[in-house]
Amino acid sequence: MTNLYHILHKFPALEEEDMNPIQESLSRELVLRGKFRIDADDKINFAKLSLPYYSKHLTFTLRELTDLELLKATKKTLSDIFSKDTDSSKLDAKVRVTISGMIKQISKFQKVTDELEMRLARIVVQSAHPIVIKMLILEKVEIFVSYSHNIGDVLDVVSWQANGSNSGMQSTDGKNAAIFISCGGNPFGEHKEGMIYGDGYTAIARITVVGAQEIGHFSDIIRDQYGRHVSRHSAINGGTRARENVRIARLDDIKNLKLIIRDLEDLNIRTLAEYERHLKFYHKNKIKGLRVLKTKIIIHYLRYKLSKNLAKNYPEFIEDHSEKFLASKLLSLFADMGFNLEPKADVYANENKEIEEAIACIEALARVPQQAQKWGHDICKRIMKDLYKIYYNQVIPANIETYHNLTGELYNGTLTYEKHLILRIKKLFKKKIHYEKIWELE
Repeated sequence: MTNLYHILHKFPALEEEDMNPIQESLSRELVLRGKFRIDADDKINFAKLSLPYYSKHLTFTLRELTDLELLKATKKTLSDIFSKDTDSSKLDAKVRVTISGMIKQISKFQKVTDELEMRLARIVVQSAHPIVIKMLILEKVEIFVSYSHNIGDVLDVVSWQANGSNSGMQSTDGKNAAIFISCGGNPFGEHKEGMIYGDGYTAIARITVVGAQEIGHFSDIIRDQYGRHVSRHSAINGGTRARENVRIARLDDIKNLKLIIRDLEDLNIRTLAEYERHLKFYHKNKIKGLRVLKTKIIIHYLRYKLSKNLAKNYPEFIEDHSEKFLASKLLSLFADMGFNLEPKADVYANENKEIEEAIACIEALARVPQQAQKWGHDICKRIMKDLYKIYYNQVIPANIETYHNLTGELYNGTLTYEKHLILRIKKLFKKKIHYEKIWELE
């Protein structure tokens, strides 16, 4: 079993004319608030400030160092740190020199354009429920996006030593929070055919998938009436014990997945997948002849039997009738779902089995929105049926209530795509991004 990062049910919008107004507004707000940090190879929009003497490791975007409104908060942050050992008459000068040094640090790299900022922000915003993005903005969460294969480039030295090889991470300490996302390539570069990582849509998919998971962890936080982080929906006692409803839901969803697999194995899904693998080999090597014809006939017969059963019992699994390798897709789906219901990694292991189960529940619940991004909500509801209910009937409403308590604003999350006629015409002539489907077998 493995976690797939190159699969998306729906490709995210990249331009304003393709966005719905709510998410476009959130994307713009995310950028203008100055908390969106980008490391795009030779283009970087933030500076690292390491102050080991004060036990502080900070980052500031160019906006936070130059925008008059954002600059006020930056100066206050630095003043509060330096005031502990700096004479008041020299404090302003020290702050100015520090800010000037960070601006100079950023100037050594190419500029991150407003267009690039917005396109990346749109991808991140679409990876999560709008109310969770609103909470991210409200709590001034720093969001880091790196083109690297891991998040090491955007971390300070201390954090890098422990977490630099991760593809994503969310950090919360009750006061500060940060989301780290790596995409392993240039999202707007040219995709190499046959690759499941690198430039192009695979990098876009990775931002979406990693972002959905890490922001999913953020959405899991329970806050009191003052906005303080007090617990999680998935676990209690500092994440050392799973909440009973989440524990049972995860176990039931694992059983549900195994029953589905067993049901489809009776219909020779693995045999069909093997013949599909042969056919892909023939196509790749341009092999023709009777054995290819025989393989196609067998595939047609087995696929007919499988599709007939799916249409009756699992219609969610055949919504894409153009899929050439149905069995390969479904086995990839099941392996991916299995991994995310029972995530396996050294970091999740613990000698205390109760803590290990709590970690598994924290991870599984946070991955519900990730799996919905990969496979669609209908499939996610069918396989992760109980965890899906908890996430969208408990976690999201809790975020809505918290946002209302803290701001007094009522959330209206109706997503519409009504566009001006000119924008709709423009969309017709846009170049479509080719999305190559590659299914990995177990």
